[in-house]
Amino acid sequence: MKKIIAAALVASGAVLSLAACSDDDSDSASVTTDNSVEMQTPTEEETTADETTVTSTDELGAFDQAKLSAFVVAFRTGYSDLSENRDDASIENIVITSCNDLASGADEQQVTQQIMTLAANNDVQPTAEQAEQIYDLVTPACP
Repeated sequence: MKKIIAAALVASGAVLSLAACSDDDSDSASVTTDNSVEMQTPTEEETTADETTVTSTDELGAFDQAKLSAFVVAFRTGYSDLSENRDDASIENIVITSCNDLASGADEQQVTQQIMTLAANNDVQPTAEQAEQIYDLVTPACP
């Protein structure tokens, strides 16, 4: 049930963030699709490179800004008491720190404990259940 709630929050956050990026320009609807793209079959070298393992988020590259934004929206929507008077960077830090911990080999319990500290807002502390739900929101945002 927690995963369903987490998925619903992430989905609603993604929809809200995409709606905020929309353009009301009616000319954009009349774009034609005259361009063609040739698909190339991956070579054996490319396939093998995709199968390597990653041990840290440094190897993965940058975080997906859309996923971070979706997390921020979901966090603000689901945990208004924990997000009150916080800037987006502070909330994004929950994802970044948690993903780095996971990439370094921390288990779910350790990361959830860290989330309790990171998600705390002044005197408002998340419950253990809230921290687990936030963990479920964090993991899809990891690179």
